[in-house]
Order: sequence, then structure tokens, then C-alpha cells
Amino acid sequence: MEALATIVILLHPLAALVIIREFLNQRKWRQEKINLQNETLDEAISRHEKTGNRIFLYVIFVILLAFISKIIYFQINNGTVSLSDIIPNHFHGWAGILGLLLMVYLRQLGMKASKNRKDKKPFAKFSNTHGRLSDIMVYLIMIHAFLGFLYLFTYL
Repeated sequence: MEALATIVILLHPLAALVIIREFLNQRKWRQEKINLQNETLDEAISRHEKTGNRIFLYVIFVILLAFISKIIYFQINNGTVSLSDIIPNHFHGWAGILGLLLMVYLRQLGMKASKNRKDKKPFAKFSNTHGRLSDIMVYLIMIHAFLGFLYLFTYL
């Protein structure tokens, strides 16, 4: 049972690593868009938007996976799960929820930029804020991942 509990608790960090890689790949867009022209640019923008929406859903899944894996872990090890086992009681857990709020805001900025671009309205402000927020989030994600790595030792 201990091996199963270890596997279950590792599901969240492993899935998170995949999402971090996708998020970092998504950010390459900022350098790539400079060299694109008209039709190619439109296709790349569409791909960027679709990937962003998919990453947003994956982030929600990874956060849900964190809660589900904790429930299963405590069920395996203790036989019961209390509310205090599920509610984050450390900075890593609360930072994950804050990260979700930042992802919601990042997505909203991207959607506003996209809508304004399609409506032929000014969109640079939203687009630039969207890009800058993603820059900040990279650092926050790395700190969050490192804290999660340290927090993982409390389970292993």
C-alpha cells in the first residue's frame, strides 16, 4: 500500500511538470511572432489561442489532481480523510490557488486582446499586459515548483 500511496502522491507533480513545459513552450510565441507575416501570423495566433485555452484547462486539471491525490493518499494511509487534510496548510498549496487566479486573469487578458484584434479595435495594451504577466508567472511557477519539490519530502 505504501508504494501505491507514493505513486498517487507523485501524480500531481508529474502532471505539473508537463504543464510547466507546455507553458514555457507557449511563451516562445513572443519571439516567434516577430518573424511571421500575414497569413502565417493569423494561423500562429489561432494556434497560440487554442494552446492557451488547452493549457488553462490542464492547469485546472492539475490542481484538481492535487486535491484528489491528497484524498486518495490519506485514505490509503489513514483510512479516513478529514477536511484539514485537503485544505492547503502551507505556502505551496495556497500559491497554487493564487496561480490559478493568475491563470484566469492571464486568459482573460488574452481573450480581450483576441476579441479586440478580431473587432479591429486597439489590442496592444491587453496583449502587452498578457505577455508581461506570463513573464512574471514563469518566475512564480519556478518558485512554486521548487516549493512543491520540498513539500513532497513530507510525504515520501
